[in-house]
Amino acid sequence: MARIPRHKRIPNPPRMVLTERDKRIVLAVYENRYMSRDQIIRVFFRTKSVANERLMKLYQHEYLDRLFKPVSFGYTQAVYSLDKRGAEIVSKELGIYKEALSWKKRNVKVEFLFLEHTLAISEFWVCLELAAKERKEIEILFWKRQGEALKDKVSDPDRKQKYLPVTPDAFFGILSPKGKSYFFLEVDLGTQSLKRFKKKIIAYRQYWKSGKYQEKYGFKSFRVLTITTSEKRLKNLIVAARDCGAKSMFLFTAQDLTKPNKVFDNIWYLPVSSDPMSILS
Repeated sequence: MARIPRHKRIPNPPRMVLTERDKRIVLAVYENRYMSRDQIIRVFFRTKSVANERLMKLYQHEYLDRLFKPVSFGYTQAVYSLDKRGAEIVSKELGIYKEALSWKKRNVKVEFLFLEHTLAISEFWVCLELAAKERKEIEILFWKRQGEALKDKVSDPDRKQKYLPVTPDAFFGILSPKGKSYFFLEVDLGTQSLKRFKKKIIAYRQYWKSGKYQEKYGFKSFRVLTITTSEKRLKNLIVAARDCGAKSMFLFTAQDLTKPNKVFDNIWYLPVSSDPMSILS
């Protein structure tokens, strides 16, 4: 059989029968917008060879689209997003009209501009999934990515502007022996100013104080998890949060600390304590 090109589809791709794992992969890519090949492998496969063949077929049969992340040296990294036949699967599996999906083919190239941030959020989801698999007493109740459904706004308590936006990168819930817990996720790549970050802290505090959070979601409490890029940036964000009066609602860590599958370990820091803790505490 002739070698199948990486960068384009062929007229008559190898035959495939869609499996339940294929459906789970398509749903995961939809929920996360973009996932790298390596992220998909870690969650759904045991070997790269099997993964590469399956992902090739999902791409050739238009369940997934495939882009290539530029690299400074070596092979480019394959990155997957939803394609039209995949959208049909998502529509059927979730029981919603295709037109109602938070996906449009024309938006893929636009969102590709924010690829690093999107993949960083996907990386947290991967770590969360793998950590939950290792801890059988923990269940992920739901995972919602950034989008219109999560956007909200609150009045500015300092009255410096009309309102402050609440725009989390993700919102998820977990069930542990201690009960149900809910978290907003903020992935910080070090590009936003500390002044802007402080406004996020104030917005989340106001979101809880005003009752708008409980009104929208029906839950009483939440915590905000912030993952950043380095120990230095981590310290700067913690100081900024402390200056805004942040306490036990906010937890911080650095990206390298969440690997491998350590999301539930004592890797998180409060603005008011130097001792690391777990999000399950």
